[in-house]
Amino acid sequence: MIIRAFGLSLALAVAFLAGTMVPVAESQSGSRHFLRIDYMKIPPGQSLRYRNLEADLWKPVHQARVDKEYITSWRLYGHHFPGGTGDYQYVTVTEFPSLQAMDELHYQELFQEVHGADYSTSITKETSESRTLTHTEIWALLDSVTGKSEE
Repeated sequence: MIIRAFGLSLALAVAFLAGTMVPVAESQSGSRHFLRIDYMKIPPGQSLRYRNLEADLWKPVHQARVDKEYITSWRLYGHHFPGGTGDYQYVTVTEFPSLQAMDELHYQELFQEVHGADYSTSITKETSESRTLTHTEIWALLDSVTGKSEE
C-alpha cells in the first residue's frame, strides 16, 4: 500500500513537471501571443455609461497603445445571449506581443497624449464606479490555424 501511494505521488509530480515544460505561445510564425482577459460586472442600469466610457475615454488610449506597438489589439465583448448565473456582462481582451509588455501599461503618457489631460484619480474613480473587475485571466497561444497566406 505504501509503495502504491509513493508511486502515485511520483507519477503526479512527474506529470506536473512535464506540464510546465510545454513550450508557451509559439505560433506558426514563431511570434508570441498573450491575452489578458478582464471580466466586468456592471451595476444595474449602468451598461450604457460603461460602454460610453470604454468607447470615448479608453478606446482611443488603447488605439495609441496599438499604434506604438505596446499591445497587439484591444477588444470589448458583451454577452449576446447570457445564460446561467455569470458574474459579469462584459469582457475586455488585450493582446500583448510578450509577457514583459503586460508590465508596461503606459497609461499616464498615453492618456496625456490622447486626451490632453492628466490620468488622474477622478478618471480612475469614474472608471471603477462604472464597473467592477470580477477577475482577470492570462492566456498564452499554444497553437493555431489561420486562413491561406498569399505567396
